Amino acid sequence: MSDHRSPRVNKARMADYKGQTVRLIAKILSFRDDVAIVEASDNSEVEVKLLKDVKIEAAYIEVIGQVVDERTIKMMGCIQLGNDVDMKLANDVVEVWHDPKFASMF
Repeated sequence: MSDHRSPRVNKARMADYKGQTVRLIAKILSFRDDVAIVEASDNSEVEVKLLKDVKIEAAYIEVIGQVVDERTIKMMGCIQLGNDVDMKLANDVVEVWHDPKFASMF
């Protein structure tokens, strides 16, 4: 069976995954043309290159996408999470995911 992991990241961890598929929980801040400016779980801004005709109606989303650079993700998919997400908890999940103590779990 092949490994189809998509690690959870915040902006601080994106540079480690350039060219790879990741998951980013974020709050929508604004839209500009085909880009959404979002706030990642570590309170940093990230640019998301949107899919054509994507409709985002929630304040919080999980972006599944490819890391272009340390501040940009190209969206491959999106899960709308609603209007109330505990971003501190989301960031804690990111950090636990990357903690070597828990490597066998993820």
